Amino acid sequence: MNMPISPRSRRRLHHVAAILAVAGLGVALFDGNLLRGPLARLASAQLGRSVQIAGPVDLHPWSLHPTLSVGGVTVANVTGGRASLLASAGRLAVTADLRALLRGAVVLDALEVDRAEIHLEEDREGRGNWQLGGQIGAGGKDPAAAPTRLRIARVRIHDSRLSAELPSRKTSLQLEVATGDDGRIRFTARGRYQGQDLTVDGEAGSVPGLIDGQLPYPLKAAGTVGATRFRIDGSSADLAGLNGLDVGFELAGRSLAELYPLTGVPLPASPAYRFAARLVQSGTLWRFENIDGTVGRSDLAGTFAVDRGPVPQRLSGTLRARHLDLQDLSGFLGARDSSGERLAPRPGKVLPARPLGFDKIAAADVDLDFAIGDIRHSGLPLDAASGHLRIVDRRVLLQPLRVGMAQGEVSGVLELETRGMPARARLDLQASRLKLRELMPTLESRSLTTGVLGGRATVSMRGNSVAALLGSATGDLALAMDGGSTSRLLVRLANLDVANAFVSWLAGGQREDIRCLVGDFSARDGVLEPRALLLDTERTLIRGEGQINLRDETLDLRLRASARDGSLLSLRGPLHLDGSFADPKVLPEPVPLGSRVAGAVALGLISPPLALLPLLEAGDARESACKRLLQQAGKTMGRP
Repeated sequence: MNMPISPRSRRRLHHVAAILAVAGLGVALFDGNLLRGPLARLASAQLGRSVQIAGPVDLHPWSLHPTLSVGGVTVANVTGGRASLLASAGRLAVTADLRALLRGAVVLDALEVDRAEIHLEEDREGRGNWQLGGQIGAGGKDPAAAPTRLRIARVRIHDSRLSAELPSRKTSLQLEVATGDDGRIRFTARGRYQGQDLTVDGEAGSVPGLIDGQLPYPLKAAGTVGATRFRIDGSSADLAGLNGLDVGFELAGRSLAELYPLTGVPLPASPAYRFAARLVQSGTLWRFENIDGTVGRSDLAGTFAVDRGPVPQRLSGTLRARHLDLQDLSGFLGARDSSGERLAPRPGKVLPARPLGFDKIAAADVDLDFAIGDIRHSGLPLDAASGHLRIVDRRVLLQPLRVGMAQGEVSGVLELETRGMPARARLDLQASRLKLRELMPTLESRSLTTGVLGGRATVSMRGNSVAALLGSATGDLALAMDGGSTSRLLVRLANLDVANAFVSWLAGGQREDIRCLVGDFSARDGVLEPRALLLDTERTLIRGEGQINLRDETLDLRLRASARDGSLLSLRGPLHLDGSFADPKVLPEPVPLGSRVAGAVALGLISPPLALLPLLEAGDARESACKRLLQQAGKTMGRP
C-alpha cells in the first residue's frame, strides 16, 4: 500500500530510522525496553496526544528487514472525552525494508495488530475525537521535493474492536475486525444507526488495498437496519469516504416509509417490499439501475437517481410497472401507518382522514416519468396509465396524466401546493370514450349494454388529508352519455311502476334504448348539487335532484320518473338515495295517486348546459341523438 507523506514527515521518518539504527547498535549493550520513553515521546509529538508504552519493547535490528514489537500501547482521548482512551493495542509489530528506507522510501513488509481497541466519539458540538492535532504534515513545504510514500505489504489484525458514539447521527456501534489468511478484512457490526437497531456481517479487501486506493476495492455485506434487510456485493473507489460505489444490492422490509430516516428519500407507507438493483454512486449522485422489485402485489422496474448534494435533494428517473395494485399505494392517501399496516377507517366513514405527510414533500425535488401496464383493485375499470411527476419547492405537478378507463381515457392535470397550510390542490380532468357497461360490470350484460360517456371535472380543494381535500371541493363536474340501452325493469323500478316492473320481471326484462344521459353538478365546499341530472329513454324520462355531501359523506338524492307510455298501476313515487357512503340506503317515497303528473316531461324543461356537447364522443356517428336533444333543449330555452 502507498500513503503520501509530506516532505517534513519524510524527514521525521528519516530521523526515526536513525534512532532505530542507533537503538539497534545499542541493543546489544542494553535492554530494548529502554526505548519506551523515546518512542512514546516521538509518537506523542506526531499525534498531538499523549502516547504511553507499558508493555515490552522488542527490537531485532540485525537484518535488512528489522522488526520492532511494542506492547501495551495507549493513545489518550481528548480532554473531556467520555472514554479514557482514543486507542489501545495489546501488541504492535512492524517489519521494515531497510534498503527501501535508504533509497528514501518507507516500506513496511508487515504490520501486525493484536487486541486493538479504538473509541470514536463526538462532543456536544459534533466534533470528533479522531481529529488529531499533532505535527504530522505541519511546517514548511518543499515544492521541489518528491513526496515519500508509505507502503505496507501485509497487514494482520487479530481480535480488534472499534466503537463509535455519534449522537449527531443517532449512531452507536460496536465493530469487530480481523483479517483472514488471505488478508481480506472480516467484520461484524452491532448497535444502532440513525436510531434503529443494526446488525451487519461482511468482508472487504485487504488493508494494504484500502490504503493504496486499490481500484476497485471489493466489498460484501449483509444485515439489517431496523426492519429493513439488505445485502450488497460489489466495490468502492473510496470506502472511507463511501464514494465510488458500484454494487449489486437487495433490499427488503415491511414499509418503504421506514427508509426515510436512513436515506432521506420521502417514500410513502407501503406493504412489504423487495428490491434488487445495481447502485452506481459518484459523489452525491446515487444511481439505481436495472431495478427489479415488488411492493405488496405490485411490481416495479426502471432507473432511479438521487442527487443528495442539493437541498432539497433531487430525485429523477423512469419507472414502469407491469401490475399496480392500488391497495399497495394507499400510503399515499394516508390509509397506512409508517410500518405499512392498513389503518381501519373511521367509524361510519370511507375517506381517509390521516394527514398525508406533506412535510416529506419538502425533502425532495422530483422529476419522474412513469408508466403502468395494469391497475388492480381500484374499484374502477382502470388499465394502463402514464404520466410525469414534478415536485419543486413544495409544489407537486402531475402533468400530463393519462389513465385508461372503461376502454376509454381520462387525462388531465393535478396540482398540489404545500408551501402554506392547509395544502391547496387543483384537479382538471377530462374523460372520453368511456363504456357504460365497463363502468358497471356487476350488472348482467343483457340488462345494460354499452353507451359511450364523456366527462369533465375542474375542482379546487384545500386540506391535509383525502377527506379534508374532497370535503372542500369547489368547482364543476359534468358527464354525458350517448347511446346504449338498459332493461325496462331497471327504468320501471326507478319509477316504482309496480305493474310494469312485475311484467318485465316475468318476461325476463326488456331492452330499452337510451337516448341521452346527462349529469351536470356544481360543487361548493364539498357539497355537490345537480344543475341537470337526467336519463332519457324511448319510453321514460328520469330526473334527479338533491345533493351529495363529501364533507359528511352522505347521500340525499331523489330520482323522479315520467312515463311516455300508459301504466294502469303506476305509483309514480320518487326513489330516495339516502344514508352514508359507508351504508347507503335506497328507499321509495310514495306520493298520493292524485299527485301523479300525467304525460312526458319535455327535455327542454331540464335546461342542460350546451357546454356538455363537446364531451359526447359516439365513435363514427356524425350526429347523435343526445347531441340533437341537447341542441334542441338549448333552442327551447332561447339559446342560440
